[in-house]
Amino acid sequence: MYSPGCPGRSCSSTSFDAAMRSHPHVTLSNKKLAVAILVVACGGAVGTALRDLLMKLQPTASGSDWTSRIPWILLAMNVAGVYLATKLLRGALRHHDPNNLMRLVLITGLFGGFTSYSSLFVALAAIWHLSIAGSLLVAAGALLSGAIAAWAGLLRRHAK
Repeated sequence: MYSPGCPGRSCSSTSFDAAMRSHPHVTLSNKKLAVAILVVACGGAVGTALRDLLMKLQPTASGSDWTSRIPWILLAMNVAGVYLATKLLRGALRHHDPNNLMRLVLITGLFGGFTSYSSLFVALAAIWHLSIAGSLLVAAGALLSGAIAAWAGLLRRHAK
């Protein structure tokens, strides 16, 4: 059986036991763990393929103007992914176990592959070499828009 421990640091058995009691569905059999990994990998492959296809819509950066290097498509994908994942976790997947296969394939896999803050930081590094202030502005905008998207995903629609 796989049980998460305290990687990289020591932990007392009491704190681990307390964590296991508060999250009884954390422990997975080897078969369920293998299925969970496969489901996340499949969702991640689809999300990454979608991101790759959409990134082809990004205009090629030209010249020395830092604004031409802003990854608008990636920023939009990150905002959309954060919003949709939050909306699903707030709605349809709210009461599902964290190890539920639908939750794993959609949230961890699909949206994990679709959104990419690591690609964003590669773009920020390119902008940094042209304009430090521009890079910081894009980074702040990305973080703020992600937070706003998460907040919007948490809002409930009221029935009329």
